[in-house]
Amino acid sequence: MAKILKPSESEKSCSTCQEKKKKSSQRSLLTKNYTRYTHRVMREVLPNHGMSSKTADIMNGMIINVLERIAEESCNLLCYKRHLTLSHQDIQMAVYRLLPSELAKHAVAFGTRAVTSYNESRSSVNL
Repeated sequence: MAKILKPSESEKSCSTCQEKKKKSSQRSLLTKNYTRYTHRVMREVLPNHGMSSKTADIMNGMIINVLERIAEESCNLLCYKRHLTLSHQDIQMAVYRLLPSELAKHAVAFGTRAVTSYNESRSSVNL
């Protein structure tokens, strides 16, 4: 006869994160394609060089993998802190926990710069 196990207290408090993980696995059928953006960055960094379609597919897979890891880690941080709202600090902390130190510093700096320029462009349009 099988023994029925009751969930522990830590599993009960993090049930929302488990539900979100189930939903995200359902959405995995609709994956994004970032090859357009990798080609733009490639043209900006090395204007005379190109990238094969196989390389673009590999880069696309890497980008999707890193974004999923950051989202999962930030969800884990939310469950740990028992918050319901994701903030920029949670994403920064997830990046610092996942990436090596120098790469994480650069990623956060570029992300902050991108958000700042986006906010400035939005405020100039509203004027």
